[in-house]
Amino acid sequence: RASATHASLARARAEATRARQARARFASAGLKKCIHSRRIRGAVVVVVAARDGKERVRDAFASVLDRARCVCGDSKSRVALESRAGAKDAVGERPFSDAVFGFVFSMLAFGALGMVDESIKSVYGVRAAPFMCGSWASLSVLAFGVVDAPPMRLWNVLVGTVCSAAIATALVGACGASWQTRALSLSLSTAFMMRLGAIHPPAGALAMIIVDNAAFTSLGWTALAYPALVGSLFIVAMSAACQAAKNSFEFEWSDVVDAIGGGRWRRR
Repeated sequence: RASATHASLARARAEATRARQARARFASAGLKKCIHSRRIRGAVVVVVAARDGKERVRDAFASVLDRARCVCGDSKSRVALESRAGAKDAVGERPFSDAVFGFVFSMLAFGALGMVDESIKSVYGVRAAPFMCGSWASLSVLAFGVVDAPPMRLWNVLVGTVCSAAIATALVGACGASWQTRALSLSLSTAFMMRLGAIHPPAGALAMIIVDNAAFTSLGWTALAYPALVGSLFIVAMSAACQAAKNSFEFEWSDVVDAIGGGRWRRR
């Protein structure tokens, strides 16, 4: 009777062991299958991502080629090209003459400002009376590169320039020149220009210049009028003359070729 009991216990233990081994094999097989499945999915994801990446690179390259063909296909002046191939949404498409007059009037304006700057430096010294302002560079792009740009309206120029210069000067006087003052000056200037309907990007650059440039900071409240506003109004006047020339004399590159060959430019 005792031997029968031991035998039944041994069989029970053996069956339990075989059951555990079977479960372990099943779990191992399931784990391997799961890992294999995940590897397959991962490989598929990698392949799809690589294919999508190649397609995007190919599309981007084709887009660059389309834009190059667009630029080389005619002599137009543009503010921006089409957003995508065939979109037909080029911004500010104008005749070739706009680029010519933009170049000419920009040279005249900054040539005059440069001569004034050299004269002031020779009389008062480099740091005593700064004149050339970096914000005029962005102002000239709007003034001579775009026809009837809203930021170039007289209200925008006057209010944006005076507002930004006043904010920057007040903050530098109250808090000193620091990165916090720079950030606050630019942010407040932007908010005030938006509220007053006088968005003028060069005015934001002017606020940073007053904070960062010790020579302009030393001018104090004088910076509201000199040199920023004086130079800006001069560029605006030159911009008005440039716009008049662009609207009165329009020609394409083909007209230039005809003129060299004996033809005449047309006046609208």
